[in-house]
Amino acid sequence: MKNRIVVFANQKGGVGKSTLCILFANYLAYKGMPVCIIDTDLQKTILSQRNKDSEVFLGDDEPYSVQGFDVSDPETMQQLMDSARQVDGFVLMDSPGNVSEDGLVPMFAGADFIVCPYEYEEKTLDSTGVFVGVINKLREHNSDMKGELFFVPNRIDARIGTSEENRMWKQTDQIFKKLGHVTPRIASRATLKRINTYELLSTQRDAVSECFDYMLRKMK
Repeated sequence: MKNRIVVFANQKGGVGKSTLCILFANYLAYKGMPVCIIDTDLQKTILSQRNKDSEVFLGDDEPYSVQGFDVSDPETMQQLMDSARQVDGFVLMDSPGNVSEDGLVPMFAGADFIVCPYEYEEKTLDSTGVFVGVINKLREHNSDMKGELFFVPNRIDARIGTSEENRMWKQTDQIFKKLGHVTPRIASRATLKRINTYELLSTQRDAVSECFDYMLRKMK
């Protein structure tokens, strides 16, 4: 199967980046597609989750591998990217919150797709704007950088939006559409707080399928 490197990133913490990465891996495994995760986040959220899950699902086969990697310098990261390029299927990479680290340059430069979750909240949108600025700077200095941006409106509760806020949300989506793909929204649901790295519940699948199917169509 064609190799695809997908990096999950945002300058703002707490937007569901690691959770989205796990959900996408679970969804790909559910679809029978080969996938693995490389966790470069300093907190190693996904790797820690896999270690916990391995005790709960003791004896079950892992649906995909999760490996931890500490971002250090550009040369080491480039070696990782070269190795990731040799893997069949999807290689998902969860990036650290601070995307300005020099060691991350090869990750973004070598990604096929960069997935950026965001919420309709002022601080989050400001941080997402900073993140886009970093990516654009990298493009200026890396002419072969080809990664397509996916903006994912995440954990959205449309019931609480005023008419003015809904107008602002639509304007935000229109701005991001000029920079990349804006996916269908992922609603805020309790089931998405109960994820693990072994299984995808039907309620979770229902919550993410529209978004992830859109991403997969664009990633062909």
